Amino acid sequence: MTPELQEFVRLAPLGVLVGAYGTLVGAGGGSVLVPILLMLMPLESPATVTAISLAVVFFNAYSGTIAYMQMGRIDYRAGVLFTLAGLPGAVLGTLLVHEMPRSLFDPIFGILLLAIGTMLVANPLGTGGDPGHGVVAPVSDRRMLLGSVGSSYIGVLSSLLGIGGGIIHVPFLIRALRMPPHTATATSHFVLTFIALTATITHVALGEFERGLPQTMYLAVGVMVGAPVGATLSTRLQGSLIVRLLALALCLVGLRLLTGLFR
Repeated sequence: MTPELQEFVRLAPLGVLVGAYGTLVGAGGGSVLVPILLMLMPLESPATVTAISLAVVFFNAYSGTIAYMQMGRIDYRAGVLFTLAGLPGAVLGTLLVHEMPRSLFDPIFGILLLAIGTMLVANPLGTGGDPGHGVVAPVSDRRMLLGSVGSSYIGVLSSLLGIGGGIIHVPFLIRALRMPPHTATATSHFVLTFIALTATITHVALGEFERGLPQTMYLAVGVMVGAPVGATLSTRLQGSLIVRLLALALCLVGLRLLTGLFR
């Protein structure tokens, strides 16, 4: 077996799992992929790992969005506005990751993610009276403005950390905009597609894919298979379970960031 085939056999199944989980919770899979890549590629720089993660998140989000479009779950009005608001932040966050010392930022943000994750485990937001898997509830203009402002900040943080942003965006949509969980995960995936693509293009411009392109493609094959599986599974799960799975992702990312304190 050639080294390239060995790498494909190792990474493609991982991509399937990441794609299914990321689509199920609307997080794009970056929250799981980044710490795994750090373990599998100990010699690669954080910038390279971040670039690979965001590119894989794009393929995951794109595939999951197609599945959610067919289910009629996406709030397109909110999705387009939040995408436009988040794109500048995606570029800024990608640029900042080369300037800001992660040794200071990671522990602070890790604590924040752990706090949000713990809150969601104790109180799954927006799960009472979920109005149905295929119903898209309208969002008021005031909340739409709030969502646009929040999405701009989330675009910065998500690209800075290389995790896509769904783990922050979904609870924000549920809490601030009162979207039902199934609509929030689908709409977040729609936004995440364009945010991750913009961040990935910025990484390409900065030359971050000179070493990680093969690994990205192997993982991308897997996530594009796993994403429709996650979307299908989401139709069979209650909203509260989706939110608790999202909370688990938040806690995992928080713990990964906090490990920087002990290096």
